[in-house]
Amino acid sequence: MALIAIDGRKYFDFGIGTYIQQLVKSLSRLKSTHKFVLYASSADVASVSLPPGWTIAEANYPKYSISEIGLFGLRTKVDKVDVFHEPHYTLPIGIGNISVVTIHDIIHLRFPQLFGRFQRLYSYSMIRHSVRHSRFVIADSEFTKKDILSTFRLNPDKIKVIHLGVSEQYRPLRGRGQLDDFRKRFGIQRPFILYVGNVKPHKGIDILLTAFGQIQKQVDTELVLVGGSILQDRVLESLAQGAGIDDRIIELGRLNEEDLVMAYNAAEVLVMPSRYEGFGLPALEAMACGTPVVVSNAASLPEIVDDAAIIFKVENSRELADALLRLLKEPALRRKMIKKGREQAGKYTWIQTAKQTLDLYEQIIGQ
Repeated sequence: MALIAIDGRKYFDFGIGTYIQQLVKSLSRLKSTHKFVLYASSADVASVSLPPGWTIAEANYPKYSISEIGLFGLRTKVDKVDVFHEPHYTLPIGIGNISVVTIHDIIHLRFPQLFGRFQRLYSYSMIRHSVRHSRFVIADSEFTKKDILSTFRLNPDKIKVIHLGVSEQYRPLRGRGQLDDFRKRFGIQRPFILYVGNVKPHKGIDILLTAFGQIQKQVDTELVLVGGSILQDRVLESLAQGAGIDDRIIELGRLNEEDLVMAYNAAEVLVMPSRYEGFGLPALEAMACGTPVVVSNAASLPEIVDDAAIIFKVENSRELADALLRLLKEPALRRKMIKKGREQAGKYTWIQTAKQTLDLYEQIIGQ
C-alpha cells in the first residue's frame, strides 16, 4: 500500500482548482487500495471537502515562493510519500523520481508580452525544471504536448496526454422555470451569447466584442460574460463603448457550479474566441448542456471540439459574426450542432481522467 500525495494548495483556484477537485473526487470512486493525502494551506483546510478515506495535511508554503521550491520536497520525504502529484508546473526540488506534474499550457512562453520579466523568467525556469526532473508529465491535449516538445528537449514518451473531463452536473435542464428565474435574477432580458473565462488578451475578447457589434443590427441579443469583466481592461471597455454595445453586455462575475449550469442551458451560443488554449473545458461543458458552440481554430480547440462546433479563423471577427448569425437564425443547424456537441462531450469523463492518472501513479510505485 503506497502513499500518494497531491498538492492541493490551488484547490480553490479557477481552472486548476476544478482539475484538483474533480481528480480527487474521481480517484476516490476507483476504490484504490493506496492511501491518499491532499496537501493544503492552513487557510483552506477547513473549507476543503474530501472523500472518505482521504486525509488532509497542512502545507504552508506560499504559492510561487522560495519555500515552495526548496522546502516542500523535504516535507514529502518526512511524510514518506511514495508518489507526489503536482497539478501545476511548480514542482518542488528533490522529488523528481516519484513525481507526476501536470502542465496545462505554456502561455507564459507563448505570450511573453503579457507578463513581466520576472514572471517570464520564473515560469520558464520552473517549467524546464518540471519537465526535466519529474517522472511523468501530464498534458491536457496533444497540442500542449507538442508545444512542450517544441520548446524543451525531452523524450516524447515521458509526456502523457490525459484529457480533462466534463462533470456530471453539466447536462440539459428540463424545467424552463428555473432558467427563467436565472434570467430574472441576473437581469438578462434577451436571448444571449455566452462567454466563460477571464478577459486576458489571449482570450480574444476584443474579437468577440467586434463580432458582437457587427451582428447587432440583425439580431436582438445580449452578451453575457462569466468570470472576467471588460472593466478590467481599458482597451476592451473603450471597444465596447465605441461599438455601441456596452448596454448589451452583462457581467455575472464568477458563478457557483449550479448557476454556471443554468447559464450554459439558458444561452443561445457559447463562444471561445481564444488565441491560445491548453484545453478549452467551457466548450465541452456547454456541449454537455445542449448549447451549440463556436470556437477559434487556435491551439487545442479544434482537437477538443472536433466537428461538433463551428470553427472560425482566429482574429477574424467577420467569420465569428457569420458563425453566430448562422446558429442564431438556422434552427436545423442548431439541432445538428447540439446533437453532435452532446456526443462529443460524452467522450470526456473525469473517471477516465482519474483512471489514466492512477495508471501513472501505479507505474511509479511499480518501479
